[in-house]
Amino acid sequence: MARKNRGAGANPRQIKTDVDCRAAAAKMKTGWDHVVPLSRQALAILRSVQKLTGHRRYAFSCSKDAPLSNNTLNKRLRLLGIDTKTDHCAHGFRTTFSTLSHHEEIKDAKAWDGDVVELQLAHLDNSTVEGLYKKHGPLALIGSRTKLMQHWADRIDHWLDPKKVIPIKGGAQA
Repeated sequence: MARKNRGAGANPRQIKTDVDCRAAAAKMKTGWDHVVPLSRQALAILRSVQKLTGHRRYAFSCSKDAPLSNNTLNKRLRLLGIDTKTDHCAHGFRTTFSTLSHHEEIKDAKAWDGDVVELQLAHLDNSTVEGLYKKHGPLALIGSRTKLMQHWADRIDHWLDPKKVIPIKGGAQA
């Protein structure tokens, strides 16, 4: 689950194995490398976007091959009629992910270990999570984190009304 500025400035070359996206320590708030496992849906979106944008430096860029600004997602939310000051803002997606993942239960049992959620959010501010990271590096709990991200993408698909989804169209721009 990337911060909005990390997603907007994602470089296609960061997608190393067709299953994850890697962020160097210098670009992370924590100062540590981070690996984000990508769901099938995220990979499909990235492939569709690449068909539109060709081989630009940024996965999500404007016509000048510059990263989208931090305000682009909030502007899109406002165009959808969402008040980004009182209802929901782009950063709120991380909060929603955190809250729902921490509190989800399956058959009366907690669905996701808190350390998995916190590692996925690159929150390394508690001793257990930091210890896991120091021992295993950016791939700490990667199997569970991959399952969590696929579950999250599937959950969003379940919420969507296919009649309201706007498909990505077009081809690479010269």
